[in-house]
Amino acid sequence: MEHRDTDVERDPVTGHVQEHRTVTNEGPGVGPAEEAEVVSTSNPGWRAVQFVYLVFGLIDGLLLLRLVLKLLGANPEAGFSNWLYNVTAVFLGPFKNILPTIGTTQSQLEMSVVVAILVYALAGWAVARFVAIIFYRNVTVARRSRGLRPRGY
Repeated sequence: MEHRDTDVERDPVTGHVQEHRTVTNEGPGVGPAEEAEVVSTSNPGWRAVQFVYLVFGLIDGLLLLRLVLKLLGANPEAGFSNWLYNVTAVFLGPFKNILPTIGTTQSQLEMSVVVAILVYALAGWAVARFVAIIFYRNVTVARRSRGLRPRGY
C-alpha cells in the first residue's frame, strides 16, 4: 500500500514556495520507506522586484532625510547635510520649484521634496509591478533522494 503526504510552506521573506512530498510504501514484499521526493517551487523574478524596491526605497529614504534636516534647520555647511543636499539635488531636479518652500530661513518645509517622495514611491511600485509581469515565472525542481527498494535487495 502506498501512502503519499504533501507539506507546503511559503517563505515570508523571499516568497518561495517549498513543497515537500513523502511517499511511503507498506505491505508484503516492500521494506520500510527509504525515499523522499523534494519538490521546490521558486520564482526568479522575485529578486528583481526586491532590487527595484531597494533602489526606490533608498531614493525615498534620502529624500526623507533631506526633508527632516531642512525642517530641523540643519547646518548646510556640515559634512553630512552638505553631502545629502548634493546627492538629493540630482533626484529633485524635475521637481524643483513646483511648490513653494514654507518656513523661515533656518527651518524650511520644501513641498517639492514631499511631491518627489510621493512620485518616486509611485514610480517604484509601477516599475516593480512591470518587472513582476515580465519576469515572474514558476520554476519547479524535483529531486529524489533514494529509490524504494523491494525487500530482499
